[in-house]
Amino acid sequence: MPRPRHTLEARPPRITHLYGTSLKWTKVPQKIFLTPETALQLRAEGYTMALLRSGWRSSRSISLIRYVQRIQPTPEAP
Repeated sequence: MPRPRHTLEARPPRITHLYGTSLKWTKVPQKIFLTPETALQLRAEGYTMALLRSGWRSSRSISLIRYVQRIQPTPEAP
């Protein structure tokens, strides 16, 4: 039986690398956690992707653009 997984609200995932205007993955020097405020700040700095630590030996990449759109949906056009 698999262990229950934590939700993102319980503990935000840690960002290990960022992908941006330099067109390469850049290691994050300090511990940064993915929160809505952090995503907005990183997106404003020009980063587009983040590599998240999702387990003891696993990681996953997410699009900061889609993450920001998900937490701040655009208003519907009339």
